[in-house]
Amino acid sequence: MAQGPGCGSGGNQSPGRAGAGGSGGVAGSGGSAGSGGSATGAQTCVPPILIDQPAAKLSQSGCTDPTDSRKMAASVLPYEVNSPLWSDGADKERGLALPVGGKIRVKNCASTPADCQGAGDDGKWVLPVGTVLVKSFLFDGKLVETRLFVHFDAANWVGYSYRWDEAQTDASLVADERVEVAFDTGQRQVTWHIPSRMDCTTCHTPTGGSTLGPETAQMNRVVDGTNQIDRFKSLGLFEIAPATPYKAALPAPTGTVGTVEERARSYLHANCGFCHRPDDANFSSIDLRRDVALKDTNTCGAQAEKGNQGVPDSLIITPGQPTKSLVVLRMTAPPDDDAGKHGRMPKIASYVVDTAAVTLISDWITSLTACPQ
Repeated sequence: MAQGPGCGSGGNQSPGRAGAGGSGGVAGSGGSAGSGGSATGAQTCVPPILIDQPAAKLSQSGCTDPTDSRKMAASVLPYEVNSPLWSDGADKERGLALPVGGKIRVKNCASTPADCQGAGDDGKWVLPVGTVLVKSFLFDGKLVETRLFVHFDAANWVGYSYRWDEAQTDASLVADERVEVAFDTGQRQVTWHIPSRMDCTTCHTPTGGSTLGPETAQMNRVVDGTNQIDRFKSLGLFEIAPATPYKAALPAPTGTVGTVEERARSYLHANCGFCHRPDDANFSSIDLRRDVALKDTNTCGAQAEKGNQGVPDSLIITPGQPTKSLVVLRMTAPPDDDAGKHGRMPKIASYVVDTAAVTLISDWITSLTACPQ
């Protein structure tokens, strides 16, 4: 039985047509960006007038095709990521709608170090007020939920969830609370957990950049024969376009490109690094961003601050011993209970263990003979 994810802007790729790389990237596994437009013409996908009054139906949001709500509006630009956020096995389709005249600012930590919390932030995309990110979740080709993540004003990003009907004709706004959904894909029964709006902002924090997927290392991939960043450049969507060769693409964790360590660090970056970073108030003790050297992540040979998962001699990473490494133990623990007991990571909305990722991280830890000095 499958279950549901959090509000991240990354996610599992739909079956595919694309690969990572181009202009400085590396090859990787593919995924569908979904059907959408070319970000041309009038922008119809915009924030609601009032933050607490989003459209009641997805078809009324301006973010879908007027003739088929299952497709993105022509002014929404589909995109894909190289290293997906785990979402309990769901396929995802993603799109980005910039406001008219809005530009993407790309962090350059070498030229503007004050803009970054270390080199791990290099290449992060900062999206302007008025941006709407569209993300749909599917199982066996059947839509269960679409989320709009909206940069409402300078102080607020907010997420709105829409639940799809059985006929797949439209989706209805979900109340601001967690909702468990059971539905039949035609091939299996799926249990899905729709997050509350507060859940969305638990992961989409300002310190992590609010959005999770859009960054050069994630977006540096070829889709339909064209590098995504090249496409964004041709549309004039950057304040200052990333220089070529582009920052190296994150390797797909489940792919065959890159070493075990590179793929493991890619997974941790995409699934953990947006919270586990030095400027986060709750998780600042370790840093799991890809570009931070392992010796500087404060994980290898380090004691945990929030429990040992019942393994007294465990460390965050114990070289050669994944069963004594809290990175693995937390990935396989039960989800957090209502009393806040420390459990599954990622913390929000990870109801199904990502067994492929557990194997990958375990293999990487097994390969470590000692902590780097």
